[in-house]
Amino acid sequence: MVNKDRRIRKTKDVLKKSLIILMQEKSINSITVKELCEKADINRGTFYLHYKDVFHMLSEIEKELFEEFQDMILSYEISPDKIETKPILKDIFTFIAKNSDFCIVILCERGDMAFMKKIVSVIYEKGYSDWSNILKKNDKDLFDKYYSFILYGAIGLIDYWLKNGLKESPEYMAMLTENIILNGLKSVNLINS
Repeated sequence: MVNKDRRIRKTKDVLKKSLIILMQEKSINSITVKELCEKADINRGTFYLHYKDVFHMLSEIEKELFEEFQDMILSYEISPDKIETKPILKDIFTFIAKNSDFCIVILCERGDMAFMKKIVSVIYEKGYSDWSNILKKNDKDLFDKYYSFILYGAIGLIDYWLKNGLKESPEYMAMLTENIILNGLKSVNLINS
């Protein structure tokens, strides 16, 4: 049974890597089961043991990654006494680095924006809940303004980091992001000193 599970994981890993390679070249709508199986060097029967089609496969990969990401985000408890963003940011950047090939194709123009919206939604719900508890404010409009500025700036920073080959460590990127969030342009002197 253990050998069978290991073979299934290995097959799914090969398929995932092959799908990512193909998604770097073209949209998911243009990828066929036949070319995916050729790229993975497995037969179509094996593919169909695990997935209905390419979209189902992508959906299963996204579901697994989303659940891992959501569990990580929701595991953090923010205290009004100590507001600290670096640990969660470090985990987010570590998660992205660990899944960088997939993140690159999801964030590019051929990516799945529905998946990105789910990730953004989890961060939003957690952020709003923490913000309301810490600041004792229920001003959703004000939160939405801050959230939009911070989140989409962070997504731009993540996109830059991915496109430039993840040269900096997740720790450095977490520190940079936290400094930008907390200090804005003043953080330039904090990073370079």
